[in-house]
Amino acid sequence: MANYKIHDNPVRDEWLAKIGELRTLKKGAEFLTDFRARHTTPLRENYDLELDWGWIECKIEEKVALLKHAELNDDQFLNNCVGGANAQDVADVAVAKMDACTDKYEAENLHINFRRDYKPPIMPTNVFMDADRLLGTKLMELRNIDYYAMPLEELRKERGVKIITIQ
Repeated sequence: MANYKIHDNPVRDEWLAKIGELRTLKKGAEFLTDFRARHTTPLRENYDLELDWGWIECKIEEKVALLKHAELNDDQFLNNCVGGANAQDVADVAVAKMDACTDKYEAENLHINFRRDYKPPIMPTNVFMDADRLLGTKLMELRNIDYYAMPLEELRKERGVKIITIQ
């Protein structure tokens, strides 16, 4: 049996090199947000990193957190998103959009996009967690209206699911 270490592979090494080049919070935040959009959510652009995206995202988050600690003062660190916006104001806007939402699929997109754009270290954890809870609560309320009463084939059709069969 080969002596294979799961954390050592060329894909991860390539990404670690890219992460190592990040020197400013601005660049790190842009890099993380772009990575999340391309590789992490159900709305991702591709599945190239299907086996490694979670590990890579964690390493990028570590780097951004260190840059955040180095560049922000305590007040900024606890109250602002990395771009400088007041975190509570950003969260309040997201929660207001969700409160006004009546469609479960639109609500899913709001929640996914909020997580993609603001999951820590982009937004301070104290603000993010409360907003995420409120968004998730409303999403589940919208989903639970006959969501599971729908036949599986109809649900798949409504959600645009493509069945892939492996031979």
